[in-house]
Amino acid sequence: MKNLLIYIGPEKKFSPEHEALTKIQIDNSLGLGWKLEDIILATDFAWEYHGVKTYVLPEGDYRALDGNRSSKIPVVNQLFKDGVIKPGEVYWFHDHDAFQLEPITNFQLGSDVAVFTDHGNFSKLWNAGSFFFNSRAKDLFLLIGKTMKERHLTEQYALTYLWDAGVVEKRLMNSTYNLGIYRLAENVSKADKPLLVAHFHPAKPRHMRLYQNLLSERLKALFRQYHYA
Repeated sequence: MKNLLIYIGPEKKFSPEHEALTKIQIDNSLGLGWKLEDIILATDFAWEYHGVKTYVLPEGDYRALDGNRSSKIPVVNQLFKDGVIKPGEVYWFHDHDAFQLEPITNFQLGSDVAVFTDHGNFSKLWNAGSFFFNSRAKDLFLLIGKTMKERHLTEQYALTYLWDAGVVEKRLMNSTYNLGIYRLAENVSKADKPLLVAHFHPAKPRHMRLYQNLLSERLKALFRQYHYA
């Protein structure tokens, strides 16, 4: 499995917050047993930390064209185009504020090409903060990107539109892979154990208090190192 992070900034460098979050993500991943070669950090600038080097994106049309669209799906499509996404591998994309809690040891896509989570009972929109896919998902992501462009939608609304229209079958994974801040206790109660991914903003004290009992001491120490706790 490959661990995929994406960052596209307006100035072709990390914001201070995202640089700290990227370092936390790398340290957390290495601490959970990921190999250096299995961590893919796709950006449009060169950067390195603890042996993890960025995959520097070429110039392309992957940038969000307006404030209503995210760059993550266009970047995934660029990675397909560049041959970074290879057959026989499963890729886990997650936002910089979606933190792995335990090793992901038994995940399988099976016959699916990609699986997602929604927001639970709070909203039936796709939650784009954590999802798994393989090389056979290329056409799906091209379709999401095309729908984003044509309908001026974020990726969450684009895939949800495709679900609702019956163009794409809605296949969801358990909430343990993306525990967001809304109705956390309810989603934790329904989640497979051990809990695997906590998705929250560590810079927000309320969020840190909400997730405090779900975090390992090792992850708490990483947050303290970067002054988030």
